[in-house]
Amino acid sequence: MDAAWEPPEDGAVVGIVVEEADRQSAVADSLAASLEDRGRTTVEVSAAEPSEADASVLVALGECALSALARETPDVPVLPVGDSAGLESAAAESVADALEALLSNTASVRSRPILEVVLEGERYRCLFDVTLVTAEPAKISEYSVHSDDELVGSFRSDGVVAATPIGTHGYASAVDAPELSPSLEAVAVAPIAPFATHARQWVLPPGFELQVERDEGPVTLVVDDRSVRSVPVGSPVELTFEDELRTLVPPAGCRR
Repeated sequence: MDAAWEPPEDGAVVGIVVEEADRQSAVADSLAASLEDRGRTTVEVSAAEPSEADASVLVALGECALSALARETPDVPVLPVGDSAGLESAAAESVADALEALLSNTASVRSRPILEVVLEGERYRCLFDVTLVTAEPAKISEYSVHSDDELVGSFRSDGVVAATPIGTHGYASAVDAPELSPSLEAVAVAPIAPFATHARQWVLPPGFELQVERDEGPVTLVVDDRSVRSVPVGSPVELTFEDELRTLVPPAGCRR
């Protein structure tokens, strides 16, 4: 849902967030120089501690930075930059112009649901998708999906992906998961390389579980492209929506 965002009247501080995996340090330096030439104040922000910086708005350079911010849920809006499938993001070459427009007028901000993943008491957060995948190639395991204590389905496959609405436009679309409208409070679930010829996919409300029923090799839990731990047989992986990340909508002429 869109909401209006008013930039601070006493001058905004732009926090620039870049993760090493995105390799966009040159873009960050160029952006900082361009904004400072326009009289804007910038600060380098750690994605692990976004609230420590006194920033009015954050700029996430790449999906890794955006995912890292979602894990911390900053209290200021975020402008995504680069190729982030499923949400409006600014083109790298136009981000300074996009920020100038956003900081000079009332802007639109959209709330993106954050998926919380719980496995054996350990909690993780993701913005795009969660994957259970067999670590060894050509090893097929058996998985199940449960909702409201009822079995939704079971299947043999290389893995299973659960994607948020914006995540369904990325990797999940490659395994035929249905693409969801951002307005839906739902998660798309699909097997990865299923053994069956005609495999089902599901759209479920948050509050369901994935489970490894039988494995032919170690199964890894991947959260927004981060391999976080192994998944034991019979241990439910719980998925619920927890909090939101607010993203700014860049002007049409500045989008990627």
